[in-house]
Amino acid sequence: MRLARYEDERGTRVGIVLESGRIVPGPWSGFEGLFAEPDPYAALREIDLNEAGAVTPDRLLAPIVDRAQIISTGANYRDHTEEAKDEIQVREPVFFPFLWGAVIGPEDAIVIPREDALTDYEVELCVVIGRTARHLTEQDAMDYVFGYTILNDVSARDVMAREIFQVMLCKSVDTFVPIGPHLVTKDEIADPHALRIATYLNGEIRQDAVTSMMVARIPQLLATLTSDITLHPGDVVSTGTPAGVGFFRTPQEFMAPGDVITAEVEHVGRLTNRVVAGW
Repeated sequence: MRLARYEDERGTRVGIVLESGRIVPGPWSGFEGLFAEPDPYAALREIDLNEAGAVTPDRLLAPIVDRAQIISTGANYRDHTEEAKDEIQVREPVFFPFLWGAVIGPEDAIVIPREDALTDYEVELCVVIGRTARHLTEQDAMDYVFGYTILNDVSARDVMAREIFQVMLCKSVDTFVPIGPHLVTKDEIADPHALRIATYLNGEIRQDAVTSMMVARIPQLLATLTSDITLHPGDVVSTGTPAGVGFFRTPQEFMAPGDVITAEVEHVGRLTNRVVAGW
């Protein structure tokens, strides 16, 4: 199933997206309610998927639990580490969190905060956790995955060029974490490591790869994370980005006000945001 969190005149709801793009509302005002169900999949199957009961939302929101833990993985595609060989040298999965205040939904505006900011794009496949997870193994990790979504890890490259360890001020700028448009349940994706992943800047392709190029696959990422950290239902783990980011292109190419950026993962969807000036 394809799930959405949305707003309309009745407030914020979670529902199931039909092929028409309209949404059949569920009884939950957020994903918190869905994940509180004894069996979320069974609760979803009880919804009558009748077009007559579907709605057209006023606005799609990021399809995750409100104030979820959102964790990104750095340097996890072989071609990205190769294009950045002078900048990135890692020996194990590297993680960093995003601040909740940076999260926006599909079609929301990415706001470049300063005229001199070098604002980059990074498409990433995300795992959404379905139940409390601690001390997972690579053998059981996928049992804790509820579904998948897309994140664009927007980055202020000028910040990290000035100070490589200044990750938060590079990655968690207000509006720099678009997520969506939907949450696709795990049963819809036969193999999350065999998906095309791409970005399009103003309709022109910039990143183009396959998730099989991950250095550490999802079970390893989750096992590594949960050795010391508890993940909760609705938390998001992003799995890294492939080559083609603007910082490592020749010449360098960054997003500018007026641009439209689309992050795409096969069978998961297309996350589109416009870019505006904040000065």
